[in-house]
Amino acid sequence: MRSIRLHQFLFFLFVLVLPATAIAATTGAEFKDLYEFFYEAATGYLGRAIAIVGGLMGLGVGAATGKPIPALMGTVLAIFGTMGPTLINNLFSSATI
Repeated sequence: MRSIRLHQFLFFLFVLVLPATAIAATTGAEFKDLYEFFYEAATGYLGRAIAIVGGLMGLGVGAATGKPIPALMGTVLAIFGTMGPTLINNLFSSATI
């Protein structure tokens, strides 16, 4: 019974905070430089290098252990590392409520 009330409270809190996060995508000019730094680092050569290394590590661990799950996780990490920042940027820049 107690966990149901906790879940209800967390859902209520989430519903209260959700509109503020939609507005936060277009305000806060003081964080623009920080956002641009991280976005350029993630979509530039640093992000690509991290994605490639993560993919290779997953493939290496998968080949060494003979299990397909680490290889699959490494591939997913490489794909998300490459496409993730652009998807997240498009998600927040096109959100309208």
